[in-house]
Amino acid sequence: MSEIECRRWRYRIENPPSLMHIPEPLLKCVGFLADEMPDASGIEYDPFATGFFVVIPSSQSAGGFLCFVTAKHNFYDDHGGIKTPTILLNRKDGGVMAFKDYDNKAWLHPTDKSADVAVIPFNRNTEMDIVPIPLDLFIRRDELEKKKIFVGDEVYSLGLFTIAPGKQRNMPLARYGNIAMLPDEPIQVDAGFADVYLVEARSIGGMSGSPVFVRETVAGHGRRDHPEHGEPGEIHGLGKTYLLGLMHGHWDIKESDLNKTRFMLDREHGVNMGIGVVVPADKIIETINRPELKSRRDEHEENMRKSRIPIPDRAKRKQQQQSQPFTRTDFDTALKKASRRTDSARKKQ
Repeated sequence: MSEIECRRWRYRIENPPSLMHIPEPLLKCVGFLADEMPDASGIEYDPFATGFFVVIPSSQSAGGFLCFVTAKHNFYDDHGGIKTPTILLNRKDGGVMAFKDYDNKAWLHPTDKSADVAVIPFNRNTEMDIVPIPLDLFIRRDELEKKKIFVGDEVYSLGLFTIAPGKQRNMPLARYGNIAMLPDEPIQVDAGFADVYLVEARSIGGMSGSPVFVRETVAGHGRRDHPEHGEPGEIHGLGKTYLLGLMHGHWDIKESDLNKTRFMLDREHGVNMGIGVVVPADKIIETINRPELKSRRDEHEENMRKSRIPIPDRAKRKQQQQSQPFTRTDFDTALKKASRRTDSARKKQ
């Protein structure tokens, strides 16, 4: 039981809705994209955009499959050229980890060229201080009404504030807003017509590719002045959190065109209109499940399944004989192990 007083009314709320705070694990889902800035003292990084980690469930592994999701334009320029930014994320023991060895491959939506989404499969590392977003947190367009998500519901995004990205740790910035429009037809953005949501939120450059969350509006019921005999009333609050999509960017308009009914988009020299463009979660799911990526995951799962099946010793020896030849990597690994054993033996003597 909780009590809220507003003007002449005092509500006694049964099962009060949760307050609008961001769950701490969600703050660990993001990573920053950065350009390398070599200098005499080494390599510095200049963060410019955001991405977030997603985990895909696995029937053979409790950890699932990890991937990094961001906006397509963070990897491909306007002329189709490929960029290879570094992915920065926090370490468990402090500091920041830098990753660039991801095959320089950002997978795009299999059919929709207007979808501003890119997915990078990621290998797990025990040193990474991340909490990936599970797929069951995603909300599809056809689930919005069922899960009580409507225009006006509060949204927030987590991403890079380029002025203060953090030196020792990535420090994500939270920006709030509301759903402004859930269009049932493609909307014109800078790259053409695309299926998007519109939110009332000022996006900034570093937030490009950041996750956008929404919380459903719920009603709390109570009675005025007396918990049992008072006049019934209602107050609204916030319910479950869902991933609405990723931040594509915002609309800009030239100052000279502010009073015109028609204008041309100018993303480089314009005034932020305060309308953010969000790529729906559906597009992320469809990219994650494109045939090539799904085939890789299925193959990996099958190999894990086979590795758990016990086989007779004779068949095991035959299988080992038919395995791949000894590689240079195997040789180097064996050599290091032998060296450690030799050093250990000498110390004992």
